[in-house]
Amino acid sequence: MLRIRPYRKNDGKRIIKWIPDERTAELWRADRFEWPLTDEQFECYYNAFSQDEDKAAFTVTDKEGKPVGHFSVRDIDWEKNRGHMGFIILDPEMRGNGLGREMIRLALDYIFRILKLSAVTLGVYDCNAAARHCYEAEGFALCSRPGFTRDFHGERWSYFYLEARNPLYPREM
Repeated sequence: MLRIRPYRKNDGKRIIKWIPDERTAELWRADRFEWPLTDEQFECYYNAFSQDEDKAAFTVTDKEGKPVGHFSVRDIDWEKNRGHMGFIILDPEMRGNGLGREMIRLALDYIFRILKLSAVTLGVYDCNAAARHCYEAEGFALCSRPGFTRDFHGERWSYFYLEARNPLYPREM
């Protein structure tokens, strides 16, 4: 069983350990972090998210309270009733047993029931098939927002957006 709590200043130290190499960082960082990751970057991240009412960061914990994942909601447009999920990561030791899907379900439950947003997007690279499968299994579908391509050490990655809609509030308010 997983739980979510607000992201704390020291949680970044654990996330750094979950991102062991430049490729993993590139899949995760959304142009907001630089490789190699540092405590200072996560302190800036914490400060930015704690001072802006249009974004929130969360740590996902196991039943004992040990951090095992992270996600954020940002670019919340309260008028259009939409937001964007990002910085989604699960401890590599916890992958492969359905906890990623459980984390996404928890995130969507919070976004839809507590924030009462009508829709949320997220972005994923085409080379990250496991993440895309997880998101689609939890109700995300390709949306019309245009993506982009990026070159990473000789690989060409396509980035695209997925969207989940709130079944309780199916239209923008």
